[in-house]
Amino acid sequence: MRIPTRPHLLLSLGLLVCTIATPRAFSQAPDETLVRENERLQARVMDLETALAAALARIADLEKSLAATASGGSVAVPAATPTPVVPSNTSPAGLTAEIRKAFAAAAKKNPWPMPTADSSDDERIRYVRWLNKWIASSNRSFRDRVDWPVRITGRRPRSNIDQFVTFQPWDVARNEPVGSTFEIVVPNRAVERASRPRADDEDPTLLLDGVFIPAIRFNADRFSVGPFDNPPFIGSMVELTWRFDFQGLSPRLGIADATEDPGDQTP
Repeated sequence: MRIPTRPHLLLSLGLLVCTIATPRAFSQAPDETLVRENERLQARVMDLETALAAALARIADLEKSLAATASGGSVAVPAATPTPVVPSNTSPAGLTAEIRKAFAAAAKKNPWPMPTADSSDDERIRYVRWLNKWIASSNRSFRDRVDWPVRITGRRPRSNIDQFVTFQPWDVARNEPVGSTFEIVVPNRAVERASRPRADDEDPTLLLDGVFIPAIRFNADRFSVGPFDNPPFIGSMVELTWRFDFQGLSPRLGIADATEDPGDQTP
């Protein structure tokens, strides 16, 4: 068995960091969008560094075991260490967490802090102006075409042409659920095609294809999560709703695509 070496892993991470640091890819983007994209990518690098540290520790254990075997010794191989679970962006809840993290990072750098009772009118105006610019920029940058592994956990009728479907985001590598469920409207024909009986050994995971459309909005009266966190609280005076432009639903390894006419969906 060939074990990835530290230089190879470090080189791969280094190439990713170099890619993030290169401004050429964003040369045509506005300054605010450039900053936002870099922050998102830097957060991804931090996640990868965590996974890399776990992988290096595992490699070190295997190297010791192989060295002992080669020298004729006998060393018990330690149990595999689970890979740390990093924040998921394969669901509305995961993307909400990413948006919340992005707001916290941007607010920390903002020269106009959150208004207080002692703030002047001018300070409040400057903060709200900055906040609305951040909201507009983030609504553009977090809008994304997605292809999410999911499993259906619930269905209820909506009309004679579509239905409410509850999806559970699925971690394919671990073969386990990840994050919170969410509900969107899906055409009946798409659900019927994707739910056709399959062999017992076939993967029941589906691919949900569409466009995640965030609707981050300013709310001058929202300063905390509240008892229900609905809409999801992003930060002081900021909350999130979202829509989903449904494109298709198909078996993860299947060929057929259950694509229907797209339509914006509200959670």
